[in-house]
Amino acid sequence: MPMGKELTPRKRQAMEMRSRIQQTAVDLFNREGFENVSVEEIAQAAGCSVGNIYHYFKSKDELAMQVTSQVDAQYLELQRGYRADTTHTAREKLLDFVSKALTISAQDEIVYKAFMLALRYPEQKALQRSDRRVYFNLLQELVELCLREGSIAPSHRVDEVVEQMVVLHRGMLFEWRINERSFDIAQAGHEMAALLLKGMEPEK
Repeated sequence: MPMGKELTPRKRQAMEMRSRIQQTAVDLFNREGFENVSVEEIAQAAGCSVGNIYHYFKSKDELAMQVTSQVDAQYLELQRGYRADTTHTAREKLLDFVSKALTISAQDEIVYKAFMLALRYPEQKALQRSDRRVYFNLLQELVELCLREGSIAPSHRVDEVVEQMVVLHRGMLFEWRINERSFDIAQAGHEMAALLLKGMEPEK
């Protein structure tokens, strides 16, 4: 017999409502732009009252931040793991991160949309946990380590490499979705990133 109490119908209904509000908000933010969507429009599209939304979220900003925090928590866990890892090279960690980041984005529709939303509207502080999202912080950190260890030539700027990795991430997700998830996105991303990094190696 499973441990823990079963959810009451009321709690289950509350969880479903909260999830529906988040999903609806992310869909609208992606389609219309964060600033162009009102709480009233979210409520109408979600099939609930404005009061329902304010019962779960203090504001539109808080709603957006709680959605993106689901993604950030997973990246923070990865960051802690990479920092504690003294066995693998920076290049190996970066390639592993590319694979795992794609897996995170692909595993859940709302996670995917929240991630893409934050990439599309980086100027919106409500979509960020801080000035820069955990994803970008970790990606930059790993690229800097690669430059330090010499697996990326010093002629490459950190911001340029980060941008190429972000483009790779978005491109892989797009291809995976239009191809009806017919290939292993983590493996494909790892292979593409390895080719990209191969071209950045110092000349011998």
